[in-house]
Amino acid sequence: MATFIWTILLLLGLNISNPDARKGNKSYENGDYESAKTWFYSALDQDPNNAEILFNLGNTLTKLGEIEEAIKVFMQAKSYTDDTHLKALADYNIGTVLAENEQWKPAMKHLRASLQKLPSDSEGQFNYEYALMKASEEEDNNEQNQDQNENQEPPPEPSMYAKAVKEQADALVNESRYASAFNLMQEALGVDETVRYYESFINRIGAVNQIEQTDN
Repeated sequence: MATFIWTILLLLGLNISNPDARKGNKSYENGDYESAKTWFYSALDQDPNNAEILFNLGNTLTKLGEIEEAIKVFMQAKSYTDDTHLKALADYNIGTVLAENEQWKPAMKHLRASLQKLPSDSEGQFNYEYALMKASEEEDNNEQNQDQNENQEPPPEPSMYAKAVKEQADALVNESRYASAFNLMQEALGVDETVRYYESFINRIGAVNQIEQTDN
């Protein structure tokens, strides 16, 4: 039976002018991921909105097993660039690390987003279809469990994906980007039921967003 292709896409060959970022790239290529992480964070202290450095940091964190932080950093990279190719790579990597942790529904969402930007990516197409199949199986199992337990239960503990999305939403709120934060949480809720853990937060920023829209 065919299985998921576990490939993290890299941007290490980019001509990044920041010397600390170049050192981070070199450390990554040498397999010294702790040093790479240190250099990339140092580079971001100097250039915090550099999407390429953020992307390579996300790859480094993935290698170190810091998956929740990696997802958050990939999301930041997407938000700081208009480069369609870079956005597609970030979505692909988010989808891959989520799939590796069997969070199939949010993985499917990000793999689909990547494929929409890079429709000729055959590996991306394969992985999307695989994640779609696993998400469908998961949905069937969830429906069976719900049929067996009709009582409303408190929301489950948030997944690492839910936590990463919440941190990104918090960053958007700190920038007074309430509409973006609300939309981000709503989209995540559609693919990860554990995002419901932050329901009060979603309702709060939704209310602020409505007030802002009314004032405008």
